[in-house]
This record gives sequence, C-alpha cells and structure tokens, in this order.
Amino acid sequence: MVVTKQTNRVFRMFQRMIGRKVIIDTDAGRDDALAIFMALEAHKRREVEVIAITTVNGNTIVRNVNNNVQRILHAVKLQEKPFHGHDGFGDVDLPVLSPPPPSIQQQHAVWALVNLVKKYPGEIVLVALGPLTNLALAQRLDPDFTSNLQAIYVMGGNTTGEGNWTSSAEYNFMLDPEAARVVFEETSIPINLTPWEICYHNLGIPYDVRKEMGQIKSKAAELMNKIEADILKNKYEAWITCDQVAMAWMIDDVKNGNLQKCQNIIEDHSSKEVIKDCLATVTKRCYASVELNGEITRGQMVIDHLSTKKRSPNLNILSGVNMPLYISECVKGTTLFMVVEEEEDPDRCLTGAECLSDFISHIVFFFPRTAAACYLRTVQIF
Repeated sequence: MVVTKQTNRVFRMFQRMIGRKVIIDTDAGRDDALAIFMALEAHKRREVEVIAITTVNGNTIVRNVNNNVQRILHAVKLQEKPFHGHDGFGDVDLPVLSPPPPSIQQQHAVWALVNLVKKYPGEIVLVALGPLTNLALAQRLDPDFTSNLQAIYVMGGNTTGEGNWTSSAEYNFMLDPEAARVVFEETSIPINLTPWEICYHNLGIPYDVRKEMGQIKSKAAELMNKIEADILKNKYEAWITCDQVAMAWMIDDVKNGNLQKCQNIIEDHSSKEVIKDCLATVTKRCYASVELNGEITRGQMVIDHLSTKKRSPNLNILSGVNMPLYISECVKGTTLFMVVEEEEDPDRCLTGAECLSDFISHIVFFFPRTAAACYLRTVQIF
C-alpha cells in the first residue's frame, strides 16, 4: 500500500472520529438523496461514521436505486449526459454512470447487514429510509440481529390511518407490509419511528428556505435542484420532507448522547416524553403492528391505544420537532462538497471533491445483485 499525504489525512480523520457507526438502508428516491448527504456531512464532522449503505426495492427497482446511490456519491462528477427512464429521481437527465467503483460489493445487502452487526455488536445505528424488506430478512436470518444494534431509526408508517399511497397506508409500509410486521413484532429494541403524518402536516419547510438552499454553491445542492426541478416549478405551500427528518433525528440523538436515554425511556413505559434542547422535542411510546389482510387497510400501522395486547412499547414515535435545528441540519447536508479555497492544513477537516473521494474509498456499499434477489416478498419465505 502506498501511503500518500492524502491517505495520512484520512487516517487522522478516522482516528479522531468519535461518532457511532451508521448503516443507511435506502431506496434512494429524492428525499433519500438529501438524507444521505446529511449523514455524509455528519460523517465529515466526525459526529457519526457511515460504514455502509444498503439498498432495497422501493421508489424504483433496485438497479435504479443502486445507480441513484452512485449518483449521490459521485455528485462532484456531474456532467450533462442524458439518462432516461423511471429511475426514482423524477426522470431528470442525469449522467450515465461509469462501471461501479471497487467499493461496491457483490455481497447481498441482507447478509451485509447481518455480518456487520455481528462484527460490531452494540455499536451500529441503523437508519431505514425505504421498505423494511432487508431488516425483516436480516432478523429472520439472525434472531439476534436487532438486539445487537445500538438503535434503529425508521421513516414509515402512519399514526392516524392517513395514507399517502392508499387511503390508509404509508408508501414504505405498503410496499412490504409483511416485512414491517416482522420488524415491529420481532425487534428487541424500540424503533425510533418518523411517521408520514408529522412530516406532511407539521414539518413542511417554507419554499423560500428551500430556494435559498438551492442557491448554495455545492454539488449536493446542484444534484438536489436537478432531481427536484419539477417540484420547485410548482407553488406548493411547503417543501415536504420525510427521510431527511429521520436522518436528522438520528444525527441529533447521536451527537447529544441520547441513544441510551431513548432506550431507558422505553423501559419506563410512560406514554410521552418532552425533550428539551434536542431536535426531537416530543416522542410518544406505544405498541403498534401492521395490518396485512384488510381489504382497504393493508399496510396501515395500527397503534394499540387501549393496551389491549398488553405488550411493551415497541415504538418511540416522533411527535414534535425543533424546526430551527431541523432546518439547520438540512442546510448542512446541502453544503456537502462545497469547495472552500484555503491553504493546506494537515489537521483540517476534508471538504469538497477531496472529501467525497475519501468517502467513496472508505465507505463500503452493499447492493443486491438483482431486484429479484433483494425483493423476495416476505410472505413467501417466512
């Protein structure tokens, strides 16, 4: 191995890293892009250590999901070459990707999850931004999978029966309700859940803020503007974000040392917790499951409000958010890969293309080989 000046900087950066190890499981749609940028920005600030990104069928087929993750990670190399089709990024013209870099692994995403959690028991925070297929399969392959995680953050489900894909079901859960049911009922640690309704009704970001973010001179902002071009042309009341909320919650909990606190709160079995000086200002603890057989309610998350099941809470549901902190985290993600001209400093935190190169070299990505390999419906194998 040839040790270069840049390599030494990377090693020093990782030696100083004190954040939790993070795995992102994603279906790589538009809101996933900024969520991943936010995680990588926190990685650059040494608040977390992103060790893997796994992909799942969701916003689009896995082949497109894989391509979208590569686009996110190669944002500094954007060129005006056409890319067409139902790609989960709004069918905008994006560059045709070159062959995958060596960091893309052939190991199936599910086995990657199982093996990494075994390798780092109690150290990994898992953030799921798409259907819970990979998590359910990992739990069935290794019953100790979730008990060996430090924390789980999920974007999905609904608390009042308001759907965004059917009249009663949220998109991620509706795509694989069996997987969501398995994760809910077999996970041994509480799930930090960001439901659809709070994102839609309470956390809309003013469009003038979104437009200001789009003016940031960074490759992250450039990519975001491309994939959200059709949204930005319309005059909606607010910019609705979902995956970004779950990611921001995780980042804030990690850097404020709230992961263990969240587990202690669950053990108290009290119904609600008001948290000061944190992004998640109010969380609600409850037991919930996912409907599989309803004629019009398949995929709906059902909360046991009356405690009829006599089960301990399996969810910590986000119910209130500190908006200034949340918007600040989104803005930080948009500034990723912003090139700052400055004199060489061996101790500085890497920025721009330099930093992206280090991410691509040191973060391992696990993509399923085919859509069929990833998206085995859980009802068929459990």
